[in-house]
Parts: sequence; structure tokens; C-alpha cells
Amino acid sequence: MAQSYLPAEKFLSRKQETVLLDEDVIYWKRMQQLTVFQEPAVVSSVRISPKKPYNIATTSSVRLTLYDTVVCEPLNLFSRFKKAVTSIDFRHDGRLIAIGGDEGKVRIFDIEKTTGNNKLALRVMQASQSTVKSVNFSARGDTVFSMADDGIVKQYRVADTAYGVNAVPLLEIQAHEDAIRCGAVSQMNDYTVVTGGYDHKVRVWDIRNKQKTVELDCEYPVESVVFLPGEQLIATAAGPIVKIWDMTGGGRQLQALQAHYKTVTSLRLATNSTCLLTAGIDRRINAFRTTNYSLIHSWSMPSPVLSIDISKDDNSMAIGMGNLMALYRRADIKKEITASAISDDKRAQIRTAAPIVQLTEKNNQSVKAEVVAKSADKLKISRVDTMLSGFKHAAVIKYLFSGNYRTTLDTGIVSFLRIIVTRNAIHRAIAGQSTIVQKNLLKFLRQNLFKSQYFPTLQSVTLAFFEVYNVEKLDKSVASAASKLRAQLSRELEVQKMVCSLIGSIDMIVATTKLNVKSSSEIIENDDIFGEPIISAIDLDQEFEPSDEKTTN
Repeated sequence: MAQSYLPAEKFLSRKQETVLLDEDVIYWKRMQQLTVFQEPAVVSSVRISPKKPYNIATTSSVRLTLYDTVVCEPLNLFSRFKKAVTSIDFRHDGRLIAIGGDEGKVRIFDIEKTTGNNKLALRVMQASQSTVKSVNFSARGDTVFSMADDGIVKQYRVADTAYGVNAVPLLEIQAHEDAIRCGAVSQMNDYTVVTGGYDHKVRVWDIRNKQKTVELDCEYPVESVVFLPGEQLIATAAGPIVKIWDMTGGGRQLQALQAHYKTVTSLRLATNSTCLLTAGIDRRINAFRTTNYSLIHSWSMPSPVLSIDISKDDNSMAIGMGNLMALYRRADIKKEITASAISDDKRAQIRTAAPIVQLTEKNNQSVKAEVVAKSADKLKISRVDTMLSGFKHAAVIKYLFSGNYRTTLDTGIVSFLRIIVTRNAIHRAIAGQSTIVQKNLLKFLRQNLFKSQYFPTLQSVTLAFFEVYNVEKLDKSVASAASKLRAQLSRELEVQKMVCSLIGSIDMIVATTKLNVKSSSEIIENDDIFGEPIISAIDLDQEFEPSDEKTTN
């Protein structure tokens, strides 16, 4: 049995394409603001506990605050600090929290025991005389790293009972010449540490021998760094650019994400490390896929974002912006009526056929009949689809472009043309058409040929028109429209040639720049023999000095 004709599949306009959202886009669009807390000063750091109920810790001035994400209320407040606290980190079990600040001390608190008036620190280490900008627990949680403005990285044992300056570090490395702004510790081993500083450098360290394994030049002060899945790649935020680096390739840059126009301040991984969140002082938070680094979704914030974090279940997101800490929570999916939703209905299970109804005729004789839906073959289709089902291609062209087909959507016309082109019947369809049809067809091609979604179909129609008709023998109005279309095509070809030439020139410049990025000594040695040509002004007085005879004359 032959398959019934299906109506032409319509092209989607730009407005219709925006309606069809990807599942990942819908997933992140459900993240909505729940509440906002006001802090006494700028929120310098935000962290979410790795264990349920995913409490939030924030630092602002001389205060550390813990928030409950369930009831959206403060749980605990630590304010016995002489100077501002700037950094936080939870241990993997969520019990211990380490903080660093302007005092240069690293304090460790036991969250379960610091209740009520008992808010004494479990451990206190005098890590530096300057500000400790980053604190990080190791993967096992038995040690903690401090990274300070003096460029020194220190490692302390959590079980060490020595207090203050008496605490002796297990490790001390002069990692940077300038202040260290951020750092990350490997979760797959206990000996790989990444540091980023204001000297525009990101360095990867092997703490077993205190050796620098990889050094990256980020061109801007580094604000944040994070390991990507597998820890073979790292992401760095420096200036407005987020860069992806390959550690196994010696620090080769793989990607540069430029979705911000101001400094990016924070990086976080979400959705089982398949999504990278970036936040910046341009008041934007962007979500990227870690598979192909495409942009999924973007949020607009009321203030510059300084720090973000997200819970492991992706249901809560904390955002520090100015003196506000905003809590975002994922909204529930709206329930839809499905087959499984009505499976518990006994009546739906018993009734397997359409109900029988009684129809009353004019002679008052009741007849029982069963309500049956129309078959696909009996469904009403448009007039153009009816002609296409009968392979009346010339009639379709005549109907579309003779002025009888009234529509404001170009998508429907292109959809019908696509069917004719697919059937290889476009030459026979446009042959022998009247002057009005030819003129309207050329006008339609001039208006829509260079639209990206229509170009493959309308290109075939344009080529078929010039192959079927001799423009010199057509009516003057049609010949004029054809010449306009040809002129438009020639201008487009010139633009494409210029674009291709420009792309080639840019590629040549980029390739030359990559070849010339060497050490200064190598550049000097190479320039002696194969140096680049130097273009300078010519002194005409020295090169073309007049002779004595001419001067005397």
C-alpha cells in the first residue's frame, strides 16, 4: 500500500526557533532567585557545603556567616576577627571549614561543635604576614593549603595542635613574584597544586619535590582557576577571557571563551562537572558545556558578581554581588498529563474502545453509532499540498507567484519549493510560465536568496531559472528583474571574495605571529641571517647628493 502524502514541512522562522529550547537551556532556566541576604560589606567569598543540607558560608568584612538553604535563614555567625576575612573552603565531608583573611592566619572551625557561644577555632596557623587570599583542603582532608599576597604557598597538617606562629608548615614554596589570588588542589591525588597570581602566571606544582611542572601566561591578573573533568585540563579566568589549557600537552591552549566584556571573577563546575559556570563584574553569569564549550544559558545580575558557588545536586546556587548574597534554587517541573499519570484510573483501564452514542434521525429512529476519529488520508490539507500530491508542479509555481497565494510568511513558499527541488522537477515547473509569474519569482528570489536558512533551496531555483530562460528574449520587465538579480549575485560574489581574502590575510598574520613567538635570544640569532625586512625612511640628502658641477652652475 502506497504511503499517503504528507504536508510540506515548514521552515522555522527565527522567532519560532527561539521557542524550541534545548533541554540544557530549560534545565538552567529553571534556576530562579529565591531570596537575598544583605551583608555589612562586600561579599568577598561564597562556598556551599559538599554535603546535605548544602549550607552556605559567606565572608564579608570581619564576619563569617552560615546560611541554611532549606529555611533560608542564618544558622551561625562568626565575627571575632580583628581584620577582614577573604576566603573559605569546606572539607570534603562538610564538617570542617577553613578561612583566611587580612590577619594572615588560617583558622579551621568544626561546624558541628561551634554552636551557641562556643565559636572557638579548632586550629589557628599564622601562615603569612600579609593577606591569605586562598585556602584549600587536600583531597583526603588531612592537610590545608594557604596562598597569600607574599606569593608563598604553605601546607599545614590539620591534626597539628601547635597554635599561631608555632605551627610549622609541612611545605613552603615561593610560587609567585606577586600576590597569589587563587588556587586549586587536585582531588585525584595529594601532590598536584595549581596557583594563579597577579603576575599574570598560572603555575602547576608537584609538591613532592617542590618543582614547577607547567607555567602558563594568561596576559592578565588571574582571578580564578579550576580543574576540569579528568584533571588533564584546567580553566583559568584572567581579565575578560576564560581559557582552557591542556596540561598533558605542556600547557597548550585549547579554547578561549570570550562571553564577558569585563573581568571574570569566579569559575565553578556543575552538573557532575559537565557544565562550567563563569561570573564577572559585567553582571553576567554564563553556563558552558565542558564537552564543546558552547554557551548554554546566561543570567543578568543587578550588581557585579564577585563569587559564586553551586551545590552538588545543582538545586542551589549562591551568588555574592556587592554587599548582597543571592540564593537561587531550581524550580520544580510543571506536572503534565501523561499515560503513566492516568494509569491508576480504573475507568481508563476498563474502557478500551470508543463510547457508543445514540444518534436521533428525522423520523425519530435512534441509531447506535461508534465515534471514530478521521484517518490520516481523510485529513484536510492545503490547496498547494493537494497539487503537490498530484505532482502538479507547474500549477504550484503558477499559484504561488501569480498573486493568488496570499501570505506574509516566506517560510511556506520556500517549503513548497524545496519539495519541487527535491523531486528534480524545478526546471519543468518554471518553464513556460507567464510574465507575471516570472517577475514575481525573480522578486521573491532577490528578497530571500541570501537568507541562510533559505539559500540551499533558492540557489537551485535561481540556477534553474537562468538555465531554462534566455534573458535576452524575455519581456523587458522580466529582463530588468533578471539583470537586477545578476547584479546582486555579482556584488555578493565580490563581497565573498573580499571576505575570503581578509580571512587568508588574518590566517597568515596569525601563523607568522605563532612562528615568531620564541625567546629573545633565538629571535636575535635568526634576525642576523633571516631577519624580517625593516622599512624605514630614506634620507634623500645623503642618498642623492648633487654633484659639484651642478652646484657651481
